[in-house]
Amino acid sequence: MDIHEIESTLKLLNDSNSQILLSMIISPDGLALAYEGNVDDHERTGALYIELQLLCEKIMSELDYGKVEEMFIRSASGCVVMLPIANKGILACMAQPNVNFSVMQLVTWKAVNKLRKVM
Repeated sequence: MDIHEIESTLKLLNDSNSQILLSMIISPDGLALAYEGNVDDHERTGALYIELQLLCEKIMSELDYGKVEEMFIRSASGCVVMLPIANKGILACMAQPNVNFSVMQLVTWKAVNKLRKVM
């Protein structure tokens, strides 16, 4: 795992869209491996993202909808997109609430494809 390559990928992701406030790579056990952007407590944030992923996986499993490929949640205060990186963890991004989802989806999928190669 090349941490420099991971960090530069996260920086490129954040720089690609000014509405992205934070991007993180979180290991399957909830540890923040790398992040770009502002966050008060990256370890707590990483743990919360893993809990959200586990809940989404449980829901999809209970509904027999298969494996989670992407999660997107929008609220009045912001939005979160999470994408699995193979079985190595997840990419989680926080953005402003008015972010264009199509653009966000495109840049996050590009980042995940690059991260799959370096992790």
